[in-house]
Amino acid sequence: MSEKIISKLKIIFIPCQENNYRPKFLESEFLVYYLVILILLRLIIIPFLVYFPKTIFFAEISRAILIELTNGEREDLGINILEENPQLNKAALLKAQDMINKDYFSHQSPKGVTPWYWFQKADYDYQLAGENLGIGFLDSEEIHQAWKNSPSHKANLLNSNFQDIGIAVLKGEFEGNETTVVVQLFGSPLTKKTLKEPQKIVNGTEPETKNSIEKEEEKATEPERETISEEVISVESQGLETESSLGSDFFRFMTMSYNDLVQKIIFFSLVFIIISLIINIFVKFDVQHKDLIWKTAIFVIVLILFIFIDKEFVIRIIPHSLSIL
Repeated sequence: MSEKIISKLKIIFIPCQENNYRPKFLESEFLVYYLVILILLRLIIIPFLVYFPKTIFFAEISRAILIELTNGEREDLGINILEENPQLNKAALLKAQDMINKDYFSHQSPKGVTPWYWFQKADYDYQLAGENLGIGFLDSEEIHQAWKNSPSHKANLLNSNFQDIGIAVLKGEFEGNETTVVVQLFGSPLTKKTLKEPQKIVNGTEPETKNSIEKEEEKATEPERETISEEVISVESQGLETESSLGSDFFRFMTMSYNDLVQKIIFFSLVFIIISLIINIFVKFDVQHKDLIWKTAIFVIVLILFIFIDKEFVIRIIPHSLSIL
């Protein structure tokens, strides 16, 4: 039995008299079909990235992934990981909704309300607070990478003095276009052991140390105070409902793991085909079939190109505008 298996494998992979020195694996149409499948696996991410932001899962999954990515960076550097804080989530959601309602993208609203106002509205008493903003992104890793590439935003991501994190991802209309706004808040709660003077950080800088919450409350107009609405409550509830759904698990897999899985499949396929080509050339060096070698070489080149055409490349070619503050 084992001899039969070895004999069949020899005919499939090794050039010999039985297969006219043309291994069946390289000669068959299998490689063509396999290449088509890999192309489909690679390209399927494009409609997913276009469709995913329109789903109800986008906000909840993006929020969870952004926290995971931030803590992953901190853990790798030996920095304390951040705890997700419901009050900071609420403050971030209020700020995101205010930007969409009033059509602005800035740390400070057109009427002068600063980020720290929303901390107070969410009843989060802080000793240290920070904020990162993003708009127009398609993928959680895209905006996280943009923050990492900015020294001031990265300072917030990796600030060892922060203890808590809160994130809101909200879809809405900005300057006449449908887009997605993300607010990432950091904080350290005020305790008896901490200093009395709160510190506020925007993009890693510390422009002020005075507590100006009272002044911000005076600046806030009545619509600002009405930002806590039924819409906010429904968004929060929607997030809780999607956490345990099968759809949420699928979208999380597509967002976090799918690209890496396809990359591994392509890489190991490339290695296997290269080994097969080397065997074909050197086992019977005096008997070569150029058509077979060229065909296999083309497959190798295509697979190498596919390794470079990853999710990051696909995101860059999809028309969209990403901004951070």
